[in-house]
Amino acid sequence: MELSFDPRMLISQASSPEKPERQSGNDPEQLRKKCQDFEAIMVQAMLKSMRDSVPDGGLLPKGNDQQIFQDLMDQNVAIEMSRKQGMGIADALFRQLQKLETSE
Repeated sequence: MELSFDPRMLISQASSPEKPERQSGNDPEQLRKKCQDFEAIMVQAMLKSMRDSVPDGGLLPKGNDQQIFQDLMDQNVAIEMSRKQGMGIADALFRQLQKLETSE
């Protein structure tokens, strides 16, 4: 299965006018936030894969509530990682999309 991703989708989403005073051009802060959201999704998938590689063990079996809690915790950790220091995915994507935007 091959997934195709068009980076112009992020540009079009970032350029949707949420602020009425900004009519012309794309807002770089919105684009940066979208790139950070994308990085958070990637980091969350990485954390889930890392957690799945460790075998379950312990006295009590893992319940559905613990799984939900761990998924939510992974999601929040991924968001905080991408907002604070990041892994560089959002920065690289932002630079690439900025170049794409200026070339159009």
